[in-house]
Amino acid sequence: MEQCQFTGTTSIGLALLLVALTFAIWPANQKTPPMLRETIPFLSNTYQYAANMDRFFSRASQALSQKNIVGFYLGGKKAFFITGPQNIQTFFRSSPSIGFQTFVLYSIKHMMGATPDDVAKFANDNSGRLPTPLPGAEDTPEDKRYWAAMHHIMHKYLSQTHYANALADTYQRFFAEELDAHFTLGEWTETRVIPMMKQHMAKAAIRSLQGDRIFEVAPNLLDLFWDYDKVLGTILFGPPKWLFRGVYAKAERFCAATGKYFQDAAASFDWNGPDSEADWEPVFGSRFWREFSRWMIRSEFSPRTCAGFTGVTGIVAMNANTIPVAIWAIIEMTKDPSLLAALRREVEPTYVTDPTTGRRSIDLQALVALPLLQSVYTEVMRMRISVNVTREVLQPLEVEGYTLAPGTLLQAPSELSHFKESVWGVEGHPAREFWVDRHIKYVDGVATFEVRGRPTDFFPYGGGIPMCPGRHFAKQEIMLTIALLASKYEFEFVEWVQMDGKPSNRPPRSDPKYKGAAGVPPDVDMKVRMKRVR
Repeated sequence: MEQCQFTGTTSIGLALLLVALTFAIWPANQKTPPMLRETIPFLSNTYQYAANMDRFFSRASQALSQKNIVGFYLGGKKAFFITGPQNIQTFFRSSPSIGFQTFVLYSIKHMMGATPDDVAKFANDNSGRLPTPLPGAEDTPEDKRYWAAMHHIMHKYLSQTHYANALADTYQRFFAEELDAHFTLGEWTETRVIPMMKQHMAKAAIRSLQGDRIFEVAPNLLDLFWDYDKVLGTILFGPPKWLFRGVYAKAERFCAATGKYFQDAAASFDWNGPDSEADWEPVFGSRFWREFSRWMIRSEFSPRTCAGFTGVTGIVAMNANTIPVAIWAIIEMTKDPSLLAALRREVEPTYVTDPTTGRRSIDLQALVALPLLQSVYTEVMRMRISVNVTREVLQPLEVEGYTLAPGTLLQAPSELSHFKESVWGVEGHPAREFWVDRHIKYVDGVATFEVRGRPTDFFPYGGGIPMCPGRHFAKQEIMLTIALLASKYEFEFVEWVQMDGKPSNRPPRSDPKYKGAAGVPPDVDMKVRMKRVR
């Protein structure tokens, strides 16, 4: 029998294994928060966070059942999941101890693929987001205040009533046109919900925000975007390229298309012409995207950075959350014909006719006040938005009796709060079940809308100063989508199908690959028959 030969490589491997095992079983320092165990120190949790968020959530949830904080290493940084109303309130509160710019820098660097020079422009700007620079940064030139400029453009042109309503009205028109061109009045058509929405809703939303030119320059844009959408959660914290080559390849193909469009649009648009202040025109689309593009050009960002912003701030931000939510809403109202009928009755009075053009459309102000529609929107957002809202500790911060050091990342996973049984559960209707009446109150027989949870229990758009600036339009877009489909179409369920079109023996669940990153789509599709009735 041959004797075993231990080479130097084998010895090193055994040593590493011993260190890993010791790390995995060694008890956490009681003076620091509990940490998720790792097989390979500093690597295992980072890899699982990027590659299998569903499993990572499962492990973290078990730990958080004992304490409202649990730590792990993420891309070389110490990070902590936190939960609990008091901790979430502290997390969202404006405080010198907590900052949100690190997360945005991750996005600019990794998701957008900005050049190091352009990332440095943001990293070196300490003047803040508000019109008045922060103390110590009063001498920052106005054209170097990148955070403040970006914040101003987003909040003015996405949140102010005139611009938000103009964007929503444009979307309503484009989405109706998309559907009318595909479905013949009075005829039944068999279709699958997910491809239908990924095509028609996405195209209407992108046209509304960024114009028609983008599809002329990049005809395969939607295919490239949905490929990139699959890897959003993986790429955010910059995992090693040698481990995720396919992920980065999808990002590069998408970026090449958005970059080609941006350069074409910037070169061809007449910045002094009559369309420079239009609510919508075909080259840059909305006033928001035109002003954002003008700022990128004036800031002398590289073509690579402009391409990344175009793809992520425009297309990803516009579609990654809203379309999965709308898909789930269609599934729920098709499963329940009484809900579909109730929505149709509720939406009907919101239609108005333009006396000049004769165009019939939905009145936005009336629409967003409808109690049943608001409840559908809220319940689907609660169940199908899964995002790890991220902050950085800037000064020593006490959480759950532990002092966290500067440089630590804090994350508040919406999923852990959105499914708390103690907050959302009702007898016969557990938190993980869609129940449209969860947010309906009846006063003297009249239905009113009221979110069941508190802001610390329900934060699909984040919270605090960096709360998603596009949330107003996103809400209008989702509600308009549900209202148009409910009021103009009849639905009949055919069968559940897998993504390749083969029959499925079960209804859909949330696709675990998207957890923690954005809107979570179904993992099984719904085949329906649809008939346009108006």
